[in-house]
Amino acid sequence: MKIWFWILICFWLCCGYTHAQEPLPVNEDTIYLNLEDAQKRLMEKNLTLLLNYYNIDIAKANYLQSKLLYNPNLTYWQELYNPNKRDFLNYSDEHGGQIQQLFTLAGRHKATWKLAEVGVKQAQYQVADILRNLKYELVTDMSDLYNNQALVKIYNTEESKLLHLIEITQNLYAKGNAAGEDVTRLQAQYRDAIAQELTSRQSIDNDEQDLKIILNYPPKTYFISLISIHDSATIPTFETVSDSAVKNRPDLLLAYSGSDYAEKNLKLQRTTGVPDLSLAANFESVNDYEPNFWGIQGSIDLPVFNRNQWNIAAAKEQLKQSEINDSLMLATVQNQVVTSYTNLLRYKKQMNEITPVYAQNLEDMMNNAFTNYEKRYISILDFLSELSTYLDGKTNLLNLQVQYFNAMHNLDMSTGTDLIK
Repeated sequence: MKIWFWILICFWLCCGYTHAQEPLPVNEDTIYLNLEDAQKRLMEKNLTLLLNYYNIDIAKANYLQSKLLYNPNLTYWQELYNPNKRDFLNYSDEHGGQIQQLFTLAGRHKATWKLAEVGVKQAQYQVADILRNLKYELVTDMSDLYNNQALVKIYNTEESKLLHLIEITQNLYAKGNAAGEDVTRLQAQYRDAIAQELTSRQSIDNDEQDLKIILNYPPKTYFISLISIHDSATIPTFETVSDSAVKNRPDLLLAYSGSDYAEKNLKLQRTTGVPDLSLAANFESVNDYEPNFWGIQGSIDLPVFNRNQWNIAAAKEQLKQSEINDSLMLATVQNQVVTSYTNLLRYKKQMNEITPVYAQNLEDMMNNAFTNYEKRYISILDFLSELSTYLDGKTNLLNLQVQYFNAMHNLDMSTGTDLIK
């Protein structure tokens, strides 16, 4: 009895030690991700967006700082040593003081904070444009993930059915009722399905990596992409789309604000050509026998040599440059709108041409092909031909749906608003 007891103890210790040496499994959090929740998290958690939000606060602080007036300047002086009295720092000896205030003329102070005010708008437009691009990047990542996850399911189904047919064909070959080439062809098709699955899984890994960065999820996160693809979306008129882009595209508004900035900078440079005025009040106590002296003084630079003329000239050229940039940016936006609108109509037309039963017909064809080959009603060549037709049909349909989904959101991106409902 004692021997068995010690044997059990040793067995338990060995098992415990072995278990402790095994690597722990990776615990992955599976998240079912739909577009609405993803966009909400994007705005709350994306680090690039949060980073650039600070630029708005910085620009606002610079604007408020620019509205402050100059501080007055207070000066006090005191005779250090009186040789007659042989005394240091005696308040009764000669001393005095001055308070001075700097005043800007020609509206330079107002022009300064007006320029800083444009900087706030520019920071806001920059953040809005970053958000616009991030939202479209999120859409394409989710749609690509959806596409590849659907492809993996197709390949997995194909692999399981092919393995079944390979086993049946090998048994028939062993009995002399099937050719060896049939087994080889099925095995080659099986290896091809595995290779296609591995390619899709690699794309899934890349999509998940991008999504974890964009949405700020932990590294050990797995996503199931839940996107809704339908062809019943209402597409607005081209005029509505074009007008929306001109009014709402943040990168276009940013370009326009550049012209506003250049215009206000020119006004600032012109006011800077006018010298500042400095006014001061003075007090001086000469000695114990003479009365105290009170006075005022003013000082201003004489604009003889430097009238800020070349900064003004540069500001004029910058204004002309920004006006050309506005035209370039407007042409770019308009062409992008035309392209995205045309693509969406093209994909919608293709989607409308697909009958509701087309996808089911593909499935029925493939199921019949497997059944017919298993029963030896069709040859291996006919089976592989139908299998190829099925895979092409499924992948093309899936790609069309994803491209249509992306085209809808690309139109939203090109206008800067959510027009497609």
